[in-house]
Amino acid sequence: MIFRPLKEDDIPALVEIWNQLNPDWPRSVTDQIDNYQKHDPKYHYQAWVAEDKDKVIGTAQSEHSVSSFHPRKFLIEIYLHPDWHGQGIGKKLYEQILQDLNPFDPLNLRVQVRESSTRALRFFSDQRFIETKRDWISTLEVAKADLNPYEGLESELNKQGITIKSLAEIDDPDKYQKLHAVFSETRLDVPRSDPATPISFEFFMNSNIQAPEFDPRLFWVALYNQNFIGFTGLYPITNSTSLDQWLTAVKREYRGKHIALALKVRSIQYAKEHTYTHIRTDNDSRNAPMIAINNKLGFERGMASLSLAKILKPELSQ
Repeated sequence: MIFRPLKEDDIPALVEIWNQLNPDWPRSVTDQIDNYQKHDPKYHYQAWVAEDKDKVIGTAQSEHSVSSFHPRKFLIEIYLHPDWHGQGIGKKLYEQILQDLNPFDPLNLRVQVRESSTRALRFFSDQRFIETKRDWISTLEVAKADLNPYEGLESELNKQGITIKSLAEIDDPDKYQKLHAVFSETRLDVPRSDPATPISFEFFMNSNIQAPEFDPRLFWVALYNQNFIGFTGLYPITNSTSLDQWLTAVKREYRGKHIALALKVRSIQYAKEHTYTHIRTDNDSRNAPMIAINNKLGFERGMASLSLAKILKPELSQ
């Protein structure tokens, strides 16, 4: 058994392990390699693999959160092939993370754990992590979605001067800058564990628009007098007929007009027309307005994703 820094060639094996552990929330090799190659050196990122007889069996990773950046706060991830659970390897990987982060004198560590991952929850509880945030994961069976009650919704918005178009339909050389501007404003209202910090246009483009799965036909924008006032977007899930719904958001002064509902209806219509079977999304448990929209449209709540934190310096972590 050896521990060594992760190499790009290790990623397919790690994706296979992840997907075995999380079959309902799979990752793709293409996407993970893209993330690895695009890492911004301004932010800490360190990844290790556990290897037995030249076979990768697990990983431990630590990184800064770009969306809630603090130089002494970190996100971590640890997972192992099921055949190697219960042998103390996870603890050694966790100790490797602590060793890597020691020079930063970290304030806290955060990790995402699926509610169904009882072993992982027990492991991090033993390391004195506590739950600080809960996101509900919901899925819509597209064929069962009844959109008839919303047939005239867009027409009503049109009467108010509000239109909905896909990014593919919008002929504007600055459309991605405008999308970034709305994203930057609306994301501040999304509940999170730590305060939001600015995301640059360059990072937004690298992470979202230039992601391997991005398709401008799967992003819709609400416009008022040609100004971007809201959006939603879907990403195809690799090797499936399902879609992952990214952030759905509307600028504050335009809320209460059912724009978010209309955006989500448009995305479901597209899924129906193009034989996608499911749409998956997640929402902070405190985000009552968006949860209400999802419930109305027929999304069914499944297991939660839990944000766990270990506060290392309570007097400095606020």
